[in-house]
Amino acid sequence: MTAFLLEMQEKWKAPGFALAFLALITVFVFTRITRLKFFIFLVLSTAYFLIFRFPDVANHVNFLIYLNLVLMAGMVYAWFKQVNADRYYAMIRPVLRASLLGVYFWAGFHKLNTDFLNPQVSCSSMMLYRILDMVQSNLLGIPVMLIVIALALLGLWQGLIRPRLKFSKFPKILLLALLTCGGILLYYFGFADRDYVLLPEIILQVNIYFVLAWELLGSIWLFVPRLQAPILLLSWLMHAFIAMIGFVDFSALAGSLLFTFIPDRTLQHWQQQAEISLGGRQIHRAHLYFGINVMVGLFSALYYLAYLDFDIKVTAGAIFNLASVIFLWPILTQLFLPKNRPDWQGLPILTSSMPKFMGVFLIGLCCFGLMPYFGLRTAGTFSMFSNLRTEGARSNHLLLSNNPLKRWGYQEDVVWVLDLPDEVIDIDPKNAELEGNALPVVEFKKMIYDWTQAGQTVPVVFEYQGQTYDSPNIVQDSEWQTPSRNWEMYLLDFRVIEPENSGPNLCRW
Repeated sequence: MTAFLLEMQEKWKAPGFALAFLALITVFVFTRITRLKFFIFLVLSTAYFLIFRFPDVANHVNFLIYLNLVLMAGMVYAWFKQVNADRYYAMIRPVLRASLLGVYFWAGFHKLNTDFLNPQVSCSSMMLYRILDMVQSNLLGIPVMLIVIALALLGLWQGLIRPRLKFSKFPKILLLALLTCGGILLYYFGFADRDYVLLPEIILQVNIYFVLAWELLGSIWLFVPRLQAPILLLSWLMHAFIAMIGFVDFSALAGSLLFTFIPDRTLQHWQQQAEISLGGRQIHRAHLYFGINVMVGLFSALYYLAYLDFDIKVTAGAIFNLASVIFLWPILTQLFLPKNRPDWQGLPILTSSMPKFMGVFLIGLCCFGLMPYFGLRTAGTFSMFSNLRTEGARSNHLLLSNNPLKRWGYQEDVVWVLDLPDEVIDIDPKNAELEGNALPVVEFKKMIYDWTQAGQTVPVVFEYQGQTYDSPNIVQDSEWQTPSRNWEMYLLDFRVIEPENSGPNLCRW
């Protein structure tokens, strides 16, 4: 529910719906969330996405819709079987774990292409630069890198140094002060005002294989229960970083699913410390997590609606990470304090408690990840920031370069946009990338439909099947006018296509 709310309040594209869902969820939280209330939330949130935003939604929104359907199907099954809440969680947990692994796997598999491995154009390099830009920015006037170093030193002190020292209190404080001073010097002499425009290629290359190892190999290692703890920790840290560069909603969604990997003994320990004393009142960690993240929406509203000048991505990510640490604190203390560290056995991904019909959802998730290779949609299929190109006779994928799975021709049925006037680009800045590139006909007609609904006049020059069209208003063109959507326009979503001779496929969402 928090991940959904963060998505709705990220840019306040639909303020009315965002406020309505905020009110609904807040009421549910303060009046105790029951299965029926949660089911109502799932129905309403799914309906909103499918009616008003699908199919042109982000990868994590497609995943959120999928998870909503999984949870609703499980709840209906549980009601018919008269399954209580604990058994329902045991029943649904395996499919949630497997679904997250599926997303990690496809995100890594799509990156097995020649252009992602090219450090000059790789999305991995772009992400690294964005992270470096983030650590050079300020949060409430304090350098973010300095905060990161301070927190890292605090974690080092609490987790490794302090438990092993038997000094008096003064030397401990002195040692911590020296570490902090060292961190400040490291920041100012090693990171402050550093120009990151040209990082050494070896660093960019290492970063590429690190991302591949996390997503592709990490998803496989999570199948081994005893290897889960370090991969979970790495995943939470990675999502903490990407939350700070603008992906707080996806980080919240992934974090909620990573929580399903927590073994029962550790989960019981967390439940024993789930209540926090705050101002003389006991408040549940989950409620506090939700409440702090509501502040993300508040800051986002101030940025996008009130036009206040501050770094919204870093601010939103910092608030989310604070909420996550509070939520996970009992687990983190168990992992890092030797005297409390449990024997982490991990959990098998799939168990007999999962109803067999749930396998249909996992098969569907797998097929959805394969869609670019089938010749269907290329956007929103967990191929985010992968440099993947499947259009044309050959793919840039290392294993599927000959497109052996392609069965549909939507990716090759394209129009080439030759000229767009400035007023069309002003309608939506994203239209600027259309000029000189291609767009599948399905996607082009979706744009014409949107222009039609908005009552806009759109002149455009484009080429289709060797013929050049110079339309003074494509909305009223007898051959291309699109007064309604067909099923393909409802289900498919495509990226812009660069000319094959233009060089490597650039990084896109």
